[in-house]
Amino acid sequence: MINLLEITKTKGKRYRLIITNNDVEEKHIVSENIIIKYNLLTPRELSQYEYKTITKVKIEDLLYEKALVFIDFKMRTISEVKKRLRKEVVDEDLINKIIIKLKDSKYLNDNFYVETFINEKIEYDLVGPRHIKDKLIQKGVHYDLIDQHLIKYTEKYQFDKINQIIKIETKFKIKKPYKKAYLSLKQKLVSKGFSLNIIESALILNRDEIMSMIDEEPLIKRELDKLVKKYDLTKYEEKNKVIKALLSKGFDYELIKKSVKEGTLYESD
Repeated sequence: MINLLEITKTKGKRYRLIITNNDVEEKHIVSENIIIKYNLLTPRELSQYEYKTITKVKIEDLLYEKALVFIDFKMRTISEVKKRLRKEVVDEDLINKIIIKLKDSKYLNDNFYVETFINEKIEYDLVGPRHIKDKLIQKGVHYDLIDQHLIKYTEKYQFDKINQIIKIETKFKIKKPYKKAYLSLKQKLVSKGFSLNIIESALILNRDEIMSMIDEEPLIKRELDKLVKKYDLTKYEEKNKVIKALLSKGFDYELIKKSVKEGTLYESD
C-alpha cells in the first residue's frame, strides 16, 4: 500500500511530500504543477500508477521550473539553458525534452534572441560587428543565424560609431606623438570589433581633428632631455641611437632631425 501522509509547502512553488511505500517512508520535493495536476491536496492513498508517475515526472518538472527561473532572470539562448541544465542532470534526452517544451511555450527562441541582442548593441553600445558575433558565438548561437541578422550592421553604422569613439578620445589633449596616437586608436577600435578597412578610412578622415589635439614639440623635447643625459649628440653613432629611439616612440622624422640639431648646437655651446 502506498500512502501520501503529508504535504508541506517549502520555498517558492515547491512542496515536500511524505509518502510511505510498503511502510518505508520517502520524501519527495515536487512543484506546484504536480500538486494540482495529480490532486495531491490532502493526504490519501496513491495507486501504483500515480506513485510511479509522480516520482518520474517530478525530476522533469523541477528541472523545467529551474529553467524558467534561469530564463526569467534575463533572456537566454538554447545553448545557455542546456549548459545550466547539465549542472543538474546528465540525461541529454531529458534536457532536450525540457528544451522542446520551453521552445513550444515560447520561452526560448534563438532567432528572436539574436535579433534583439544585435539591435540593442547597434542602438546603445560602441562596439563593432565582430565583437557582437564573438559574444553570440560564446552564447552558443550558430554562425549562420548570427550572419543572417548581423547584415543590418552596415558600414554607415560602423563609421558613425568609430567617429563617436574618436570624438571621445580627442576630447582632451593627447600626450603622444601622432603616429603613436594613431596606432593606439587603431588598436582600440580593432579590439572593439570594427572592420579594419573602415577603421583606417575613419582615422584618415579624422586626421586633422586628431592632430589638433597633439603638440609634438614639447613631447619630443621632454624625451630628448632624457636621452641627452645618456648619449652625446656630438658623436655620430650616439646621435643615431637617439634618432632611432625617438623614431620608435612615433615622432615625425623631420621634427626629430630639427630637435636633434638644436640639441647638438646646445651641447656644442
